[in-house]
Amino acid sequence: MDQFTSTIDARGFASLVFDGDGDALREAMQALLGRHDVHCIVLSGGDATPGMSMEAGPAGFRWLERFELPTIFCFDGPLAGNALDVALASDIRMCSAGATIVSRKPGSRRLLQLIGSDASLEFIGRRGLADAETALRWGLVSEVVPDRASNRAAELAATIAARGPIATKLAKEAIWRGLEMPLEQALRFETDLTLLLQTTKDRAEGVRAFIEKRPPRFTGE
Repeated sequence: MDQFTSTIDARGFASLVFDGDGDALREAMQALLGRHDVHCIVLSGGDATPGMSMEAGPAGFRWLERFELPTIFCFDGPLAGNALDVALASDIRMCSAGATIVSRKPGSRRLLQLIGSDASLEFIGRRGLADAETALRWGLVSEVVPDRASNRAAELAATIAARGPIATKLAKEAIWRGLEMPLEQALRFETDLTLLLQTTKDRAEGVRAFIEKRPPRFTGE
């Protein structure tokens, strides 16, 4: 935990800089769970190679894919090593126009899942190098911004944090778990989570706020 200083934004999200130590990152992020003022996490980093690798063992950074809170990874320069593994396991990735991605293992499970086999072959042909626009075309990032990606990441994190926390968590679970299910089963799972959401106090608060034309006051209940 000493390696990480969590910056808590009043808009409801925390920011962490990844330095290559996956175990310390996990410990720092776990410490943020349960805080009433943190509903999203913004991660950043660059060419980080020490520590745990996505492919080093049966779990690697897959815990991050299942992490309870939504995660956004942003970067402005070269992204490689374990920092790339963390980015690939995050929910949303965004970068500035001058950023690049360098993968020494373009056939990794998560990368293939994101870009597919055809783009992966192109990636190999490029020797694992992709500029920002190519990364956007392949789906490795969801947005390319002109300047600092952290500014846009903070803006998006604030938007996510303003939503109902239970709804956000269930939406993330529906996406990640649904990716590994047959389509019919994934749709059924999404419906089950939607029905569960209807029983929460936050859902009732959302309806009341809409009728009263005011911002909702979600409590995570």
